Amino acid sequence: MMLLTGFGLGCLLPLFVITLRDFRHLLVGQLFLLVIVGSVAFLVDPLIPAEWRWITSDLQTALPALFWLLCQLIFAPRPRLKSVWGAMALYSFLAPALARPFVEPGDAWTPAVFFGWRLGQFFEYVVLLHGLSFVIRYWRNDLVEARRKARLAFLLIVGSAVGVATVSLNFGLYHEYIRGIITGLAAFATLICLVTAREGIMDLVGSDRPAGSPQPQPRPTPETEPQEANEAHFAQQEQDASVLCRTMDAGFYRTEKLTLKKLSEATEIPEYRLRKVINQALGYRNFNDYINQLRVADAAERLRNEPGTPVLNISLDVGYRTLSSFNRAFRDIQNATPTEYRQQCLGADIS
Repeated sequence: MMLLTGFGLGCLLPLFVITLRDFRHLLVGQLFLLVIVGSVAFLVDPLIPAEWRWITSDLQTALPALFWLLCQLIFAPRPRLKSVWGAMALYSFLAPALARPFVEPGDAWTPAVFFGWRLGQFFEYVVLLHGLSFVIRYWRNDLVEARRKARLAFLLIVGSAVGVATVSLNFGLYHEYIRGIITGLAAFATLICLVTAREGIMDLVGSDRPAGSPQPQPRPTPETEPQEANEAHFAQQEQDASVLCRTMDAGFYRTEKLTLKKLSEATEIPEYRLRKVINQALGYRNFNDYINQLRVADAAERLRNEPGTPVLNISLDVGYRTLSSFNRAFRDIQNATPTEYRQQCLGADIS
């Protein structure tokens, strides 16, 4: 037992040091440090005196919620922490801690047990599955292939370990060997993943850009991107960016059911080069983010200048198939619905 515990701690320690050194300035890195602390609590719980075991219990209970937060921040296009899912994640680790003073040994189905433990355990499974669904749904949105694969492996390893640990705790599988094997193997695999693909694995994909027609960014310098110091490569990327911008300025983004394949055919630029231009030269998270920014910028201008045109007509004109998808994209970018945005503009004009 002590050998496996030592192996697990031996893998967790360098993982903690690397994360603290390289990612402590990122919210994702800080959350992962908490995941490591929770993993240590899971590993050493049998060695803790009974009167102090409530501390390790609370740390372990927080693991599903922390994993859900990691998935949101790494893969969600725009994380929405203030949501029903966020409330369930919060409940899953706060409720057991708050209910502890009201639960006596041997209690089975008292209100404190049900609302503090049983419901919290159910929410643990829900937020775990929801976090994994984000990984599966959005992992392809990252246009940098190496980083995308590294993040997928990273979160699947962490999620699997957290899931097995949660099931073992909730069903009373407290065997020390299970703890040592789960923690040790997961920490070792995560350590390898982090060391071999450390570049950008926890950084947020891309950056927010103001809506509007994009312009290619200045050419990267050899100091910032030594692996792309080839002048021919830069010239090709600038040419591709110029062709792409001209195509979009002509209104191609209004095409209904627009895909990267259709854009590739229209610009005669291979898809893999378009991905690099959108992500590296123009700085967008992914293809959908790029198209939504252009469409919403167009729609916002029309909402300001055409107060009599129905919102539905504008949404269809800029390329959206339904009003609901237009409202969702517009609210994500402008922090207001199209109707609210138009009212704000009209109010500003009157004043």
